[in-house]
Formats: sequence, C-alpha cells, structure tokens
Amino acid sequence: MESGTATQLITVGATLSGVVLTLLVNAYLERRRARDTRELESMRNDSEHSKWLREERTKAYAGLSLAGEEVLQFIRSEMPLLIGSDGTGRRADAEVRWRELRTELRKAYNQVALFGADQARTAALHMWRTARSGGNDFLRGLDPEEEASSGRLDLAEHIRTITSDLGTAGDQFLEACRKDLQCG
Repeated sequence: MESGTATQLITVGATLSGVVLTLLVNAYLERRRARDTRELESMRNDSEHSKWLREERTKAYAGLSLAGEEVLQFIRSEMPLLIGSDGTGRRADAEVRWRELRTELRKAYNQVALFGADQARTAALHMWRTARSGGNDFLRGLDPEEEASSGRLDLAEHIRTITSDLGTAGDQFLEACRKDLQCG
C-alpha cells in the first residue's frame, strides 16, 4: 500500500467519522428540542386548565352567593307576611316562589360541587342545607287554621333563626371561597 493511498484512507475515515458524529449530535439535539417542546406545551396546557378552573370556580362561587342572598332576602321579606295570613293565594304564591328559589340555589350549589375546592364545597353544602331545610320547615309549620299568637311568635322566631343561621353559613362560604381564590 502506498503512502498516498493510506493518507487518503485516513482522510476519508476521519471525514466519515466527523459526518457520523455530526449526525449523532444533531439527532440528540433534535430529540432534546422535541422533549423540551412537549414539556412547554404540557406546562402551557396545565396553565390554561388552571386558569379555566379558577374562572369556573369564581363563577360558581358568585352564583351560589347570589342565589343564597336571594333566598335570604325572600325569607326576611316574604315569609313574615305569611304569619297569620289567612289568604291561601299569598301562601301559594310564596310556595311557588320558594320552589323556584330553592331550585336556583340547588343549581348554584351543584356548580360549586363540580368546580369548587374541598373547603368551599363543604361550606356550600352547609349553606344549601341550611336554606333548604329552614324554608321547607317554615312552610310546613304554617297552619292556616291556627290563630294562636304563640304560634305566630314561634314562626317569627323561626324566621329569625333561619336568617341568622343562613347568614352565618353564607359568611363561612364566602370565607372559604376567599381562601381558595387567594391561595390559587
């Protein structure tokens, strides 16, 4: 073998080795870029999901808060008018309105149950049960034939108890919502 041929073989071998190393490094860098791109996309998706969930929670919390306030105002303003009222029309209208409010409150609670944090869901459940039970118990306690003033006092006291309990439950719910939204 001549020295010129050996030199050419060494040069060709070195060139091929350089090409192979370049291809390997490029393949490694491409895989790394692809992995980094997937990780960035995953982080972006996680961020968008967190933003979406926060917005849904905010809507759900606001919806239940407003529905609870409507129920509270109904109990404070409409239910006392039913005490001692002998008009069955007023009572029937109040019962229809109560069913509507109770349904809206349940829908709002369901949204919190779907999207809310644990503490907010627990407070929402307490608020919903307090409102539902208080209103239902009051309407069941109305007896159109009862004229005794002690019964009227008991019903008036029952309304004060309902509004107090519902106000407290609403405050606890708002505090749980505030904590959730400030932490997230």
